Amino acid sequence: MSNEHSYRIESLRDLQGVLGMAGRMASKGLEAGPVELVLRRPGRVLSQNAKFHAMITDIHRQAFRGYSFDGVKAVLVNQFAQEMEEQGTPLAKPGERVWDWKTKEPVYVRPTTTKFRKAEAAAFIEFLYSTGVELDVAWSEPALKVYDEYRGAA
Repeated sequence: MSNEHSYRIESLRDLQGVLGMAGRMASKGLEAGPVELVLRRPGRVLSQNAKFHAMITDIHRQAFRGYSFDGVKAVLVNQFAQEMEEQGTPLAKPGERVWDWKTKEPVYVRPTTTKFRKAEAAAFIEFLYSTGVELDVAWSEPALKVYDEYRGAA
C-alpha cells in the first residue's frame, strides 16, 4: 500500500477538500512519525513526455541510426535550448557548463526534459515536428497520433 498521494488543486473547493484530507492523514500519521506535505505547481504532463519520445524515436530511426537514442535526444534538446535562447525565451532550467578539474576541460550538462515546464514541453514538441520535417522524417503512427492529439488540445 502506497503512503504517497497526489491531488490536483484547481479551485478553492479542491483546496479545502485536500486540506481536510491532509489534516486527517497527518493526525493518523503522526502516531507513526513525521508527515511531509509538498505543494508545487505542475510541470510538464506525462503525456507530453510520451509525445516527444515517439517523435525522437522516429527522428533517431530515420535520420541518425548510427547514433544512440540518448545521443540524438541530447543533441535535439541542446538545439532546442539554443533556439529558445536565440528567441529571447530561454528555458527556465537551462543547461550549464562545468569545469572538469581532472581533464581541465569544460563539460556541458544539457537541460533535462524532466525539468521542462508545460509550455516548454509543448514548444519542444513543435520544435521536434519542425526538425523532423526538415529531415524528411516520415512520422510513424504513434508519432502522428500524439502530434494530432497535441494539436487538437492546443
